[in-house]
Amino acid sequence: MESVLPSYTPSPPSPSYTPSPPSPSYSTELLPGEQTVEETRRAGSQYQNTGVFRRITDNITLVLRDQRPGSITPVYGRNGLIRGHISLRSSEGLTDVTLKFEGHLRVDTSGTAFTTSIATTSYSLWNSSSDEPCPKTLPFMISVPPTFVESNQSRPLPPSFEDKHDKASCSYTLSVIVSKPRRFLASFRSSDSLVVPIRYYPRCRPHTPMLPSDAPFLATVKTSPEEWRQVLWTMNTTQRSQLAPVQCLLFIPSVQIYALSDTIPFHLQLRGPPSSLAPFLEKNQSDRSRSSSSSGDISIRVYLLRQLVLKAYDDSKIASNQILGEAKLMNSGSLPENHHSYRNHPLREGIDCLDWDGELRCVENDTVGSFTTSTLSVRDYIVLSLDPQEPLKCPLVATKHHHPIRLVTDPWSDRALTG
Repeated sequence: MESVLPSYTPSPPSPSYTPSPPSPSYSTELLPGEQTVEETRRAGSQYQNTGVFRRITDNITLVLRDQRPGSITPVYGRNGLIRGHISLRSSEGLTDVTLKFEGHLRVDTSGTAFTTSIATTSYSLWNSSSDEPCPKTLPFMISVPPTFVESNQSRPLPPSFEDKHDKASCSYTLSVIVSKPRRFLASFRSSDSLVVPIRYYPRCRPHTPMLPSDAPFLATVKTSPEEWRQVLWTMNTTQRSQLAPVQCLLFIPSVQIYALSDTIPFHLQLRGPPSSLAPFLEKNQSDRSRSSSSSGDISIRVYLLRQLVLKAYDDSKIASNQILGEAKLMNSGSLPENHHSYRNHPLREGIDCLDWDGELRCVENDTVGSFTTSTLSVRDYIVLSLDPQEPLKCPLVATKHHHPIRLVTDPWSDRALTG
């Protein structure tokens, strides 16, 4: 059978196009009559760091660029570029010019100090094997190592840190070492050096945002229960009181990673029979009359706690506790009865609840987030403390719960983070 090819109608010619006029030229400089409506700068970008740091000795000058104007200590972030140059008063008769980056961890336990090297990287800028004579100005550009090896494992390089009680520190230095042979003993070298402390400040932020601190808890817990993490534990009673224990429920933003500058909202609920909750009500009455009741009142505290943990010879020790900020509690309405927490722990007949709202924020001037190494750890917690003012009279037993969180340098943002 003979096949017949289909016939095609020729396409009409493509229309003619007029070339577009050239795009106008743009400039960040304002013209007469113009004004800036909104401006967004890249926070933390090295483009803002236009200052220069200088350290000068008799024979060596070290210049470091990309610093904040007026800074007295050079600062570098994660994978930061250390860029600058070295100027020598005299370059004659030298054998080596070396740049060295070093980091050390120091911990002091039981009066004994232990120092561990966590970074040692040397860069030869010139040596006598070169065919060219040593120049008087040597430019360089190196990067801060992002990790170090500890117990055969790669760990993030910890930030610069100095304990207020001088129990531990993490420090970094940049050194320039200029070597030359001794005048009468050519096989021995003499050296001139310049050492500059630098601050390593790796930035970090939460992986997801939390609800605004001014968003009402009772509204958001209905519409977005996944935004809240429920922390549950029990406040026991004395045996002689024969009272039921009190259930403590603390609701915090579920991300559990917060910036040092964040305001962290929370909701606290206490559940139990009226007889078990009576000491908390007595507190309100004693606040008015300033007199103690027979059951004794109870101090309720919610605060941010930072612990410094040191480890030497497989022995861990809490070196210090620092309260970073404490909340003020405000009475609030109770959880809605259809909230998911009631399914696991329903309010039975004869069970009441007391509710408070509050906010946590760091008031200390800390700029270092949580970090961990094998010998030094900075750990952060949200702590709920329920403490009877008169423990011998109160039927409830004091309790303190530490819930681990992580504090970081920057709040959440969808913009790229540099440093």
